[in-house]
Amino acid sequence: MKLSPLSLLSFAVIPSFISAATIPDLAPRNGTLAKRGGEVNYLANCFRITIPNTNGYLASYMAWYSNVDNSLNRERPDSLSSEYRDWSNGGSVLKWDGVKQKIYFPDSGVTVETYIDAGANNRAFTSYAGGVLRTSDWKWFNCYR
Repeated sequence: MKLSPLSLLSFAVIPSFISAATIPDLAPRNGTLAKRGGEVNYLANCFRITIPNTNGYLASYMAWYSNVDNSLNRERPDSLSSEYRDWSNGGSVLKWDGVKQKIYFPDSGVTVETYIDAGANNRAFTSYAGGVLRTSDWKWFNCYR
């Protein structure tokens, strides 16, 4: 995957950060995580800037890693979704919790649907927050704040 010469500030710039992880056939829908090393998606609200310009704006993305360990090493994602902005709210970031979003990954043609529980952003860190469904193979990702 090629990323354009833009700089996305850290995915954790804005604290409304939720991640989704799955371990094939081992992660039940009750929110428990069985082991490390599986796929992971990060739902992120970011401040986007282009270099060398320092003007920017808020936008929402989803980053997919084939291996969660790569994300913990601050590597680039294996796939990055299209950019999303809520134009009904002045072009601000998407509301993830309580609102189903369809997120598209242009490099793979994959679409996912988010099912984040209402109020999930107010839960304790690492609390179960809902899920994400990859529609190409119907794989479910448990989400945690």
